[in-house]
Amino acid sequence: MNKLNLENFDVVRNKEKGLFVIRFSSPTCGPCHTMTPVMEKLDENNPDIPIYEVDTMESPELAAHFGVRGVPYIVFCENREVLYSFTGVTPLGSLQYVIDNINDSYFRTHGSFKEAEVKKTWWFEITLALIISALGFMILIYKP
Repeated sequence: MNKLNLENFDVVRNKEKGLFVIRFSSPTCGPCHTMTPVMEKLDENNPDIPIYEVDTMESPELAAHFGVRGVPYIVFCENREVLYSFTGVTPLGSLQYVIDNINDSYFRTHGSFKEAEVKKTWWFEITLALIISALGFMILIYKP
């Protein structure tokens, strides 16, 4: 991971043409330390995608520029545009999902990922109706 600060931000921003990731963190942040091995694994799994790290205590202006309100904050950028972001401890799978699906047409159109459609099953409703019918029938035929 490369360090990013106010001094080298313009150079990096002008150099990067494809997808790149920026991680905002603080040395006093416990969750940020939790994310360190996750980000290292993400970097290892995606050697062609540059990952930059910003220390918010050293570069508060850069954090303000990106609207960082809490750390860890992870931003997926392309050219000069923020495409997607996460705040807080985030699993590797979620970060990798963004990288793997960043060129999805739905995402590019809507700015969010399409939710998987859940098929509606009627087993619960049918079972409940049968139980109620059986209870009703038992009440009708039971005469003390």
